[in-house]
Amino acid sequence: MKVKATLGSRYALLQGVLPINPSQVPHEIIAGLTLAALAIPEVMGYTKISGTPVITGLYTILIPTTLFAIFGSSRHLVVGADSATAAILAAGLVGLAPTGSGQYVALASALAIMAAGFVLLARVLRLGFMADFLSRSVLVGFLTGVGIQVALGEIAGMLGLPGNGHGTLGKIWSDFRQISQTNAYAAVIALCVLAVTVGAKKVSKKIPGSLIAVIGAIALSRALDLGKHVHVLGTVPSGLPHIGLPQVTWQWDLMAKLAPTAFSMFVVILAQSAATSRAYAARYNERFSENTDLVGLGLANIGAACRAHSWSTAALPKLRWSIVPADAPSFRFSSRRQ
Repeated sequence: MKVKATLGSRYALLQGVLPINPSQVPHEIIAGLTLAALAIPEVMGYTKISGTPVITGLYTILIPTTLFAIFGSSRHLVVGADSATAAILAAGLVGLAPTGSGQYVALASALAIMAAGFVLLARVLRLGFMADFLSRSVLVGFLTGVGIQVALGEIAGMLGLPGNGHGTLGKIWSDFRQISQTNAYAAVIALCVLAVTVGAKKVSKKIPGSLIAVIGAIALSRALDLGKHVHVLGTVPSGLPHIGLPQVTWQWDLMAKLAPTAFSMFVVILAQSAATSRAYAARYNERFSENTDLVGLGLANIGAACRAHSWSTAALPKLRWSIVPADAPSFRFSSRRQ
């Protein structure tokens, strides 16, 4: 183990993994299974925010997670889909392509590559220290605002309304005008899912409330044939994604339109990852390198974007999952949106 740790440090690989304590491997496996149990339903939900097919959310917890584990330095940071960057992505692609279309997904992948370019450029210039100048209060305020915006935008879906309007205020006004068309089945299902998700978190943060809610909703939908009354997800494509670059024409005018959105995503990625890594490194007296994490984050974004062809993973980085070793012989698992 000592030799592997030395090699990992020399070549900046597996810094967040090595050295491995054999006695902790069973607990690491449990933590990984817990991560998957919580992440799968969440990333499927984030695709609703980003406007990409559901399967793209599942793709974001495959190659990107593996790439960051190899090239990152934090032992407590895992990359995946995130509501903040999903909302930024959706806002940046308004008017450029029909939501959910092949062109839209390709542009989303292009955004992921451009965001990765900003991240890797920051690594080359050793700009990891920039995160020190991003106020935590500003970041928390921004993420809170995004959360409120996303929640308000989902009212129509929760009530089974047709939905319409542009922007948050436009959507709220549209929902108010259509309130008489509320689907009672959709409203009850939404309230039950919220109750299970929030209630489980109140009882214990170790209980995967979102996973329980999703499984319960699927079981009830099948048993009661709720597809007759509400829109259901339908068949999710199976199999592994094809690897390839997004099918877009790389022209300066297109890059100029996408660059501000990609840069905004880069800032959020940098701020969230650095804040989480720094907090847990200080808590457990561990070393981490912001610049090394930038390499992992950049490659994770490229890995997400390059699973293209008929489906693309789109640019949905990065929800920060923290797997934290407890004092007892087990793991506490907590998700933190910094």
